[in-house]
Amino acid sequence: MVPSIAFIQTTWGAAGAATIDMLLSLLSLSCHRIGHGAQALTQLLQNLQVKEAAAMGRRRLERGQSRDASPVEEGALLGRTLLLIGQEELASDVFHQQLKAYDAVSRSMVRWHSALDQAWMFQHLRKPARAAACWALVANDHDVPAPLRVEACCGLALSLQAQGQHASALVAAQRAQSLCESEEAAAPLALHAAAIRLEILSRVELLHSEELSDHAFAEAAQELGRERLAGETLASELRTLESTPGTPALLRARLGYLAGMHGGDPSGRQEAVAGFGRWLRQHGISGIDAEARVEGCLALLADRAIPAAREAIMPLAGGEREIEHHPLASDIQYCLSKIHMSEGRLGESLRQYKRHVAQAMRVVHHAALQRMDTPASNAPQDTVGLRLPPRYRAAYRYIIENLHDPNLSVREIAGRLGVTERALQLAFRNHLGMTPAELIRRERVRRIEGEMEEASATGGRVHMLDVASRWGISNRSTLANAFKLSSMRH
Repeated sequence: MVPSIAFIQTTWGAAGAATIDMLLSLLSLSCHRIGHGAQALTQLLQNLQVKEAAAMGRRRLERGQSRDASPVEEGALLGRTLLLIGQEELASDVFHQQLKAYDAVSRSMVRWHSALDQAWMFQHLRKPARAAACWALVANDHDVPAPLRVEACCGLALSLQAQGQHASALVAAQRAQSLCESEEAAAPLALHAAAIRLEILSRVELLHSEELSDHAFAEAAQELGRERLAGETLASELRTLESTPGTPALLRARLGYLAGMHGGDPSGRQEAVAGFGRWLRQHGISGIDAEARVEGCLALLADRAIPAAREAIMPLAGGEREIEHHPLASDIQYCLSKIHMSEGRLGESLRQYKRHVAQAMRVVHHAALQRMDTPASNAPQDTVGLRLPPRYRAAYRYIIENLHDPNLSVREIAGRLGVTERALQLAFRNHLGMTPAELIRRERVRRIEGEMEEASATGGRVHMLDVASRWGISNRSTLANAFKLSSMRH
């Protein structure tokens, strides 16, 4: 399910690395992949008319997908565009409207495309572990058309790097390139897959800087050996790709910035950072301003350009509580630590550095939890939850994630969501054909049956009530009633 914006802010903490500005490259890939499927919007984006593209998105939203004759994937591209200009709620609504369009084509399209939409939303919300799980659903499915798998592999690379998994990120990017070489349908995306690989190597090279060697994710980057492209070599490859005929303006802008950041003298790199910030503001791409500031500050710190680094990061350096809850807290704290150190404020520098490390460890911990808690069987459940209006999708996910809790109740869920029990009941009944209580009962029964079947297949002997207790049912009569009511619904 595409997550509810307000609800998700209360879940996991900050992502460690600034990779959202890399979504510019991924958006260009989406444009190229969809191409004639959304020609008007693609042309606007490739010509850097981002505000005009957003206006088209608003008009589409007002009309409603069901009355819109636009191509199916145009809505997906609109949603991605809205994310980059900071209009998350509108993007969430567009993605929700897309479900009917996908469903009209095939159930497979619902599964694959809704997973990509979900991944984009999670990546934008700086939830890279959850984004990675969604990208992987598409990237690892060999029935998925090759161009979609290329986009998923590229997205997966960015999400993995945001968690400090640089080697795995590079493998995912190289996998995208291999698909472009082996699958004719994916060949037109080869240039973009190469750009994503250079994005990954750009971050690795930044963390190879001696000045940034104490960054929490630097050690993992420094473990890359022969795959690494150093300074001028990386800048040269970036410039070559930037000047390749047919490179879209949107991608060219990002590649040019990265080339300027890694090549030339320090003054040239400072101008590249400042120029990219101006470019983002000029084109109304406000959704990645914070990431651009963090990325720029790190590049400036690598050059020991402390005044410029301070100027870049200070708009994000509010009060302690504000920083602690910022999605990019770990990198902001790291930048502040380096700046304080250069100013001789050793106590404050150490305090910020400790917080940086603590935040980075949370990212690693959350990534591990996500890998354990996201079995492949969750994909159909996510598709079911997507039928709900954006506000109620978080309630669906909360139910699925808390089936083990014997105290799970409709009242608790409604309270967490800030709606009445009646409103929650009506939303679920109208869009899913069942109440929240019926959903809880059905999903618990499914899991109990699944464990019992698995035990039977392996020759194991388990007590049904013991299994049921792991799924929130500890009473024999409640268990019997749950199975009875569940069978009646089917």
